[in-house]
Amino acid sequence: MALVRTTITLSEDLLGLVDQYAGPRGRSAFIADAVAARVKREHLGRVIRETAGAARDSPTWRNREGVDRWVDELRSSDRDPGAAHEGRARQRVSEEGA
Repeated sequence: MALVRTTITLSEDLLGLVDQYAGPRGRSAFIADAVAARVKREHLGRVIRETAGAARDSPTWRNREGVDRWVDELRSSDRDPGAAHEGRARQRVSEEGA
């Protein structure tokens, strides 16, 4: 990714703290990491607000047991990549039969 030079304004106190943690010649990388973390947090907040309630009508999210089952499937898929797909297929069959 190409880097672009920019100018920012910070208080002397804040710049002093940045320099304490960033060390000599580490200021730009430190500030870039801090900005990236803030942008990520802001984006996550926006996504959460925009998708709030999206799973409200999903049978998986209606009760704690459904959520627990979903989490268990995700965890087992970390160990066995085919397990999550098999679990969803079983869930659909049981939901269709209900």
